[in-house]
Amino acid sequence: MTVTHRSVLPAYDGSIRIELSNRPVPFHISRCYPGTLSEAECRKFSLASCRLACMSLDVVRGRTPPQRLQQALSGACVQRLETMSYLLENHLRTHPELKAKLCYLPAIPMLVYTTLVSPDITETVVSLSVGQSTYWVTLVFRRSGSRWICTTADLG
Repeated sequence: MTVTHRSVLPAYDGSIRIELSNRPVPFHISRCYPGTLSEAECRKFSLASCRLACMSLDVVRGRTPPQRLQQALSGACVQRLETMSYLLENHLRTHPELKAKLCYLPAIPMLVYTTLVSPDITETVVSLSVGQSTYWVTLVFRRSGSRWICTTADLG
């Protein structure tokens, strides 16, 4: 019988301050490949993910123009958010009670969980509170040169 040594990949835990949140937002970053990230890089990536998740939800709710996300999101991703916004707008016309719950209150980040899948792919899940409701935003980032571009923003 052969015994193999398994190394544990590092994980990072911390918290960040967000403008709208009245408490620090906890984050967890795990990785699937060897390497290191500084504490500052972990905080910066978690903060950027929170902001992008909030802005994506604001695009879908019709509060932010999609053009504000064109540098951070791929063209296809922006187009999907615009389509979702259009569909939601039509649905909310006949459901004013849902519109009141979803569209008027701010999105407040509650938790950020990131997995560094490879040196070129990162997946993040952000929990957002809008009033009494909780929404989850999944973001997939791919490295393009020296930049990270969000290729998927799934809201639910």
